[in-house]
Amino acid sequence: MDANRRPISPQAAARYMQRWSSVRRRLVEEQRATSMETRLHRLAGLMASAREMGWSGAVDAEDDAVRKRWTALRRAMSGDA
Repeated sequence: MDANRRPISPQAAARYMQRWSSVRRRLVEEQRATSMETRLHRLAGLMASAREMGWSGAVDAEDDAVRKRWTALRRAMSGDA
């Protein structure tokens, strides 16, 4: 065991899990309360950031690979393979 790490008691672990459960509930509440306009604005900002960092080309290549896999799966499932 790492010298800086100490074992945690079951009671402390339970309190830790309760705190994070509260955090998760609060995050869900905040997400549900967020308007669609705000969500779309945030998404647009993330997409603009990806373009500015030059990530869009990599994403396009990944999208093409995923599309090809889905197409192959659809054909295999429909018997057109």
